[in-house]
Amino acid sequence: MKTLFENTILIVDDTPENIEILVELLDEFDTKIAINGLDALETAFDDVPPDLILLDIMMPEMDGYEVCRRLRANERTKDVPVIFLTAKTLKDDIVLGFEAGGQDYVTKPFDARELMERVKTQLELKTQREILKNMNVILEEKVRERTAALDKANKELQGLDVAKNNFLMMISHELRTPLNGIVGATYFLNDTMDKDSELAEFVEILKGSVDRLEKFSTTALVITQLQTDSALTKKTLDLREIAGNCINQNNESAAKKEIILTEKFSEDSCLSSVNLDLVTRAINSVIENAIKYGDQKSVVTVKVYPDSLFSIVEVIDRGIGFSQVALDNLFKPFGLGEKHYDKNLGLSLKATMQIMEAHNGKIEVNNLPEGGATVKLLFQGN
Repeated sequence: MKTLFENTILIVDDTPENIEILVELLDEFDTKIAINGLDALETAFDDVPPDLILLDIMMPEMDGYEVCRRLRANERTKDVPVIFLTAKTLKDDIVLGFEAGGQDYVTKPFDARELMERVKTQLELKTQREILKNMNVILEEKVRERTAALDKANKELQGLDVAKNNFLMMISHELRTPLNGIVGATYFLNDTMDKDSELAEFVEILKGSVDRLEKFSTTALVITQLQTDSALTKKTLDLREIAGNCINQNNESAAKKEIILTEKFSEDSCLSSVNLDLVTRAINSVIENAIKYGDQKSVVTVKVYPDSLFSIVEVIDRGIGFSQVALDNLFKPFGLGEKHYDKNLGLSLKATMQIMEAHNGKIEVNNLPEGGATVKLLFQGN
């Protein structure tokens, strides 16, 4: 960056006496001289434009206003500051100069100190503009570099996400074949074994572990499919019927904890365009959790009812409810934000949330003042 007195000043005036005075006043600067408008433009458009132009207004053939307008129209000189030299003091003449693109004006005859201060001010302003321009160039380059880096990172993350989904899909599919055989054999063994046998307890443990593994595999596959393919086959169905079937499927597990599984369905139909398998899975998941975390000998209520916007399936349990940590982390993969009572982490609520999102619906989870919790699945009503 130039120091102040390393700047070049172009003096444009058709009066030799004025030029002589200005050259003497500005003897610390590098100065160039032009005696008319055309000469001024030719000099200004040279290889290295001046840093400042002192421009007389009243000149023959081409006045200073026109010279300034042409300077502003040229890409190389559009930012060069112009100080008009004028004997005119009328406000309209001064405004004309600013409209033509001038930055300042000095009236004739010149006051040496005033001229020097105005020259220094414009050169300092020009220097600051150049500093800002250079800073903007540097910042824009940094932004481009950062954007490129972020784009690259984003593509890498997308690639990793695809790889993760493919891996989960592969694991889920690879588990299905051997797992189906294990599930079938375990259930057959459990059904045929004498319940008083010493091995009966171990078979029951094996059955529980196999059920959990099968559920995890299926849920992971659902999550992966929803992440990779949002297109669903849907039909307009009554959620009361789906919820009723889910209650029947969970009666046995509720009975083991002596939980009463009740239904409160609206008399009005609750129609929604849904994928039957996925919505069944979502409602089953919520009911299963309510039974799992509900108090022994308590009640789990399943409600189905419409409101002005949604058809709602609500499951209410009487249990310990959710801790604040759990509420803050309910829908993160692999857990409730804290360990379950059986020290295992799950995917079921994450899958339920994604099923609801795939149906443009919502899920709401809240604790109840009197104890227990409520989970609402809100489907777009028909």
